[in-house]
Amino acid sequence: MRRSIILLGVLCGICTCTFAQSGGRQMTLRQMFASADSLNATLRAADFGVEQSRAGVEVARNSYLPSIQAGASVSWIGLGYSMDRDFSNVTDEQLPGFGANISLQASQVVFAGGAIKNGVKAAQIGSQLSEIQARSNRNEVRYLIAGTALEIVKLSNQMKTLDANIELTRKVLQQMQTRYEEGTVLRSDISRYELQEKNLEFSKQRLESAIDIMYARLAMAVGLPEGERITPVIDTQAPSIGEDFDASGSPAVLAASLATELSQTKLAIAKAERLPSIAIFASDTFNGPDVTTFISGKMAGYGRLDKNFNFATVGIGITYNIDNLYKSGKKIRESRAALSKSRAELDEARAGIDLALTASLTQYRNSFTQIDICEQALSLAQTTYTQVYDRYNSGLATITDLLDAASAKLESEIGAINARMDNLASYYELQYICATL
Repeated sequence: MRRSIILLGVLCGICTCTFAQSGGRQMTLRQMFASADSLNATLRAADFGVEQSRAGVEVARNSYLPSIQAGASVSWIGLGYSMDRDFSNVTDEQLPGFGANISLQASQVVFAGGAIKNGVKAAQIGSQLSEIQARSNRNEVRYLIAGTALEIVKLSNQMKTLDANIELTRKVLQQMQTRYEEGTVLRSDISRYELQEKNLEFSKQRLESAIDIMYARLAMAVGLPEGERITPVIDTQAPSIGEDFDASGSPAVLAASLATELSQTKLAIAKAERLPSIAIFASDTFNGPDVTTFISGKMAGYGRLDKNFNFATVGIGITYNIDNLYKSGKKIRESRAALSKSRAELDEARAGIDLALTASLTQYRNSFTQIDICEQALSLAQTTYTQVYDRYNSGLATITDLLDAASAKLESEIGAINARMDNLASYYELQYICATL
């Protein structure tokens, strides 16, 4: 009867959905995920990076807009003189003394070989990469939160198991003390069982320290102040192995795919450098006065033409860098090599994710078998301990047999706890690989 009660207590402890150490705030995984999305420093930085990359797209689109320049200046005009070609007959020239210039020019690129379009496309791909990186960071943080919460659950259950075994050890010691006084138990037996009690207490102290570290790590990941404790509220019943897992949305694969597309775009930009750039333009210039006309009017006998002059132009221009004929080829070869590398990295990312998914799925399936084995081992260890304890009371077993049976029972209880938690950890690992946390 005692064995059945202990076994039931351990199994109930494994399936408990909430675990509290010292009155911390209770939160489900989804609540912790939501808190991390708004408070975790890593995720906040990633969100700012997404905003920056989106702004970069708008900056790149500015290349589609016309270029407009306006200018205005005033100047002093003086120290004018003229001379013959042999530098003789130097004559001072009376210049207007004050000049002004106003200009306005607008131009619009109508053809650039696709450089502008591909430049905008490259910025858009960069923005998508930032979003995928933010998604990857979120997936990493959520996996850290889930793993840490499960570790707290596991350690808390181990703590409960140690407490139960410490209590059981103390009851056995009390019985031994009574029998020692009756002369049926040796003092050395009591001493060895007291050592067993101290070892259990030391293990409990180590667990308490480990739990404190896990609480601090969880608070940091969720984005809460240091020292604040969170009590994880977790359903420890993982879904069956019949669930489908698809890793096609893995951030690593999506990022590698976008990197390949970006390399193709950069190759197109490199090829565009071999083509001319065509733009239409219009301008209006106001000068007052034009010094050349001022002097030439005097020399022609018309007097000083101290007038303002305004003229407008409109036209089309073509620009071509001739050095691209021998420079752009090297850039194109470099871009092609980068594209080949990106394609190889995409294949590698896909293969790596497929392998990780296969390995994790195999581990997840095996974890169900491990649970059955550990629970059967726990039942056997409980039965063995009860039998050895009864034999020890009857004088048919030694203290060594009793200690071995107690150690085997404790190991089996912790093994059953770990098997259940490892099963759930494998499930969250699958969700992490598939980026569905």
